[in-house]
Amino acid sequence: MPTAMDHSSSCLSRSVWLWCTIGVAIIGGCQTDPEIRVNRLDLVARGEHADEYAIELELWNPSEQPLVLDLWQYEVVTDGGSWSTQWVASRTLAARALTKDSLPVVIRHLGTPSTVTHWRVSGTLRYLLPGQLAETLFDLGVSRPSVDFSASGLSTPTGPEATAVDGS
Repeated sequence: MPTAMDHSSSCLSRSVWLWCTIGVAIIGGCQTDPEIRVNRLDLVARGEHADEYAIELELWNPSEQPLVLDLWQYEVVTDGGSWSTQWVASRTLAARALTKDSLPVVIRHLGTPSTVTHWRVSGTLRYLLPGQLAETLFDLGVSRPSVDFSASGLSTPTGPEATAVDGS
């Protein structure tokens, strides 16, 4: 038989859940996602067993508040191989700011480097909304806002060694 203590504890749990839900709804309603544009995929270095590339991006924060960028999760598929990883963002995107960034990519090969002619990138950027309540909900795992991005392109040579790939 339930006791008064069980009922009190149950009501408290429901209250906490209700306030967290209301907090998430309020924060989510005010949320303006950052915008991500993938410009190109650049060959950075050739190696004996892998080639290193960089995804060149532009990030726009349309919000009046700075956004703390938390984690990139992304995958790159090329005609030479694929790469999937997570990368800690650890930077703040200023309010109403446009900035450039790059993400590392490593495409393994079997001793013979291939020239990338087609590529596709897709992923998610997780970030924190401003404010103590948003930070607390993020830390609790209740609210972890994110924005998806994707692009594809064909390679266009830009020099004797490097291959730049335009994301138009």
